[in-house]
Amino acid sequence: MDDIARPPVRLQANSSTLLPLKAAQTRIDEFLSDLLSRSSPSKGGDATMTAQLEKLSKALTEQRTRHRKEEGLHD
Repeated sequence: MDDIARPPVRLQANSSTLLPLKAAQTRIDEFLSDLLSRSSPSKGGDATMTAQLEKLSKALTEQRTRHRKEEGLHD
């Protein structure tokens, strides 16, 4: 069977652990960096997944910034 005919891999979490925003962002950024270093357009890298991870990283950065501003207002 060709690779094109195979459905995408489905991942399901078996458990979860709460992480601080900074730790979550660091892990996502490291994963994205590693993914980009291993992928290339010639290998048919998944641009959709990369774009979604970049959006998630940006959203975490914005959330951390808002959180720090809110904490500064309460001091």
